[in-house]
Amino acid sequence: MPVSVVLFLFGLFSFWAETYLLGMFTWFDPNLFLLSALLLILHWRGSEGHFIAAGFGLLADVFSSIPFGTYSLAFFLVSFPVRWYAVKIFQDAMITLPVVVGVFSLACNGVVYLLMYLFFGENRFSWFWLNDLIVFDALPMAALSAPMYLVLLKLEGRFHIRLSMRKY
Repeated sequence: MPVSVVLFLFGLFSFWAETYLLGMFTWFDPNLFLLSALLLILHWRGSEGHFIAAGFGLLADVFSSIPFGTYSLAFFLVSFPVRWYAVKIFQDAMITLPVVVGVFSLACNGVVYLLMYLFFGENRFSWFWLNDLIVFDALPMAALSAPMYLVLLKLEGRFHIRLSMRKY
């Protein structure tokens, strides 16, 4: 039961911040649904993290202008290398967390671009778009990764659960 509370709180925070808080700033546009999914997959050792990522992708789909299901499929596909990295290499290292989140953010946006190109014929790649993606999406997500990870650890302590130590 407490695990669902953590998921609900992260989903609620992502929803609130994406719709209300980040709407006030035009220069600060991280994808908090992706950030929440990445942090939960990096910390959670369970195999259902792929479905959690797809759920956060559905939330992102609701608030995006791209065809429904694109973010969900992209989050689901990116969750496999993120989980592999989390299990094999990542050991709750706060120093490497912003770099990892930034790299997987760019990878997820690359998958979204590839899906849009393959299924819908969208071809809007430009160096200006890539620069905006790095400056306004990947770098703010990297900056927010450490505070949100500390919130995740605080919620674990508050509800007496250890997502990284659960056996499935």
